[in-house]
Amino acid sequence: MLKQVLATISEGLSLPDTDDPEIAFKRAQASLARNDWATAIGHLSRAVKLKPLDVTFNLALSLTLFLFGEILASKESFAKTIILDEKNKFTPKFENISDFKAKLFSSPQVTVASFFHGSHAPERQVFMSATLGKLEISGSTLRILEIGSYAGASLLTWVNAAHRLLEGDCIITCIDPWGDAGTDLYNDSIRKNLKSTRTYEVFCHNASLGPENIQILPIRGTSANLLPTFEDSKFDLIYIDGSHHYADVLFDIVECSRLLRPGGIICGDDLELQLSQCDSEFIKRNKKLDYVRDPKSGEYFHPGVTLAVGEYFGGVSCFSGFWAMQSTLNGFEKVSFREATGVRPSHWQEKAQQQISTYFERSEELGRLV
Repeated sequence: MLKQVLATISEGLSLPDTDDPEIAFKRAQASLARNDWATAIGHLSRAVKLKPLDVTFNLALSLTLFLFGEILASKESFAKTIILDEKNKFTPKFENISDFKAKLFSSPQVTVASFFHGSHAPERQVFMSATLGKLEISGSTLRILEIGSYAGASLLTWVNAAHRLLEGDCIITCIDPWGDAGTDLYNDSIRKNLKSTRTYEVFCHNASLGPENIQILPIRGTSANLLPTFEDSKFDLIYIDGSHHYADVLFDIVECSRLLRPGGIICGDDLELQLSQCDSEFIKRNKKLDYVRDPKSGEYFHPGVTLAVGEYFGGVSCFSGFWAMQSTLNGFEKVSFREATGVRPSHWQEKAQQQISTYFERSEELGRLV
């Protein structure tokens, strides 16, 4: 059915302005071939307005709204389409649209803009999952705190790993602005998406897919406002992936060290270079920037992350940009995954899966990949 609805045409096709619904649909197909969901929605909405009883147009609109991240609008459009398909005798009859919708909404939404953050190093997701097996849970429930959840890509990694590696319950608390407040901490693309409702709708959809023993608690706001409200030693695992600005990263690390229970692991993303590898004066001058090129190594990195992590911990365990340190009675110690089990992020794309396979065929950093 998907091929029927989204049959692609040449990207170079040029069509004049028209009130013909078929032309509007062809324009939408051209946009879909480029994964330009927003433009496709405009053309499909036009086609539906001109020919409101056409099942094909309505179904394509319903699906494209989902792909764009307009989850609630997609549900409403599907409800209308299902009724049309049952009543309309003059448009092609597709396979059961209700079943198609059920399959679609039981799968992760991974096409919202910037969803696959860090796609150049997808093995980070495996190292993230391996932290769970390193923990000795003090009670029956593992408690995870995630700072910077966006649309739920890393959340799905935690859920998948908890489902595969843990026997008990798991509670994952997710902090993100998901709105106007605090969005100035991020780049233009992410800021635009956070200000829309799409990212939060996609996050909620993805959060709803986990098993019953894994509870997701989303909290809207910035870490600067929320972390001080949590009690000491609350979490077994804390993952920092929010603002990359030095002061924000350092604040998160200091607060999270208080929130972490003894034996717990604090970890984070985007540590491409450690402080000892960089030009320290360059870092200090550029610590408020997001992503720059280090003149010493020639590598691009996040100076705020490098400086904050280096100043607080010194050297840390680092795996393709994912860093981790474990709390002990004597302070923080580095983490090894040589005997740990890592879980593939099943929601990541085929290309990323191939990269992961290639990486761990050559690496001895992980005990086992499942």
